[in-house]
Amino acid sequence: MKDANQQDAYAEQLLIEQTRSGNSDSFAKLVSMHSPQLYSISLKILRNHADAEDNVQNTLLKAYENIDGFEGRSRFSTWLFRIAVNEALMRMRRLHPVHLSLDSLTLEGERDPVSNISDDRPDPERQYLAKELTAAAFLGLPEHLVKMFIRIKLEGWSHRELAREIGITMPALKSRISDARVRMREQLRAIS
Repeated sequence: MKDANQQDAYAEQLLIEQTRSGNSDSFAKLVSMHSPQLYSISLKILRNHADAEDNVQNTLLKAYENIDGFEGRSRFSTWLFRIAVNEALMRMRRLHPVHLSLDSLTLEGERDPVSNISDDRPDPERQYLAKELTAAAFLGLPEHLVKMFIRIKLEGWSHRELAREIGITMPALKSRISDARVRMREQLRAIS
């Protein structure tokens, strides 16, 4: 299985290099390899088929335009998933902007209406920091653990399906998940 993964990684790297050289057919092959997972992730976040399809298109366009920026420190699929998640989150912000209620406006001399305006969304700075800290903690994990979390959290695999796929028992999978969480917590403590 390791040889097959190495061959897949080599073939994918070759397609990336060909795409960088201007070969659009190579990018089309990368698209066919990764579009189903990108759609699945997009649908999980956006919960709408049309929005998910648009998100996949935006993700692929952004990836194509920035393929020279792919440094290869992670798998290409991980890079694509990150773009897809970021694009979906930006789309959600555009689709669900802050709504201000003008019901609280009063006549001059009564109360200050501005004090009644609030934003019920979570603090964007906190969200950004949490996202960056989580990404930093993920970078310290081995690739197979990152892939495991992506399959569970983003692609919706059950623990049983994942255990069967990678050929381990359920208790062994749960142990790996627990160990990965401990490692991430330790990395977060070291960062903060």
